[in-house]
Amino acid sequence: MASTADTSSPELKRKKRNINFISSEILKLEELVKDENTFLILANKFSNTLNNKLKKDMCAKIAEEISAQGVALRSADECSNKWQNLKRESKAAVTSEKLERRKTGGGTLTAVADDKKVRIAELYKDSASFNGIPVGMDSDEAGLFLK
Repeated sequence: MASTADTSSPELKRKKRNINFISSEILKLEELVKDENTFLILANKFSNTLNNKLKKDMCAKIAEEISAQGVALRSADECSNKWQNLKRESKAAVTSEKLERRKTGGGTLTAVADDKKVRIAELYKDSASFNGIPVGMDSDEAGLFLK
């Protein structure tokens, strides 16, 4: 028969959670990423060793600037993740607004993206991730294949 003695396992230590980003930190993050040099580094799609180091260094600088506001000590990973989440949310908001515009047929909109999300989307307005691939030739068009 199994003993009834309680052999408790060591309690798992959880990492203490930081407070959420406040609006002033988000505005500062947006301001720092808007800088042309910073934006080019962070939006770079290449992933070689040099570019990854530049991205990490830039995220560390951004984290230092945001932490200097005195709200919370932010790591580079936290700032990078926050920017990726903001970018994802703004893309979703702008896309849903476009879809809503198509549905209404000129009527009033029920879903409108807020200003913060529109500002972030403006940074990526030329990106294929926001606008899709530019109109080009369709492979089904006549004359493209030799017969």
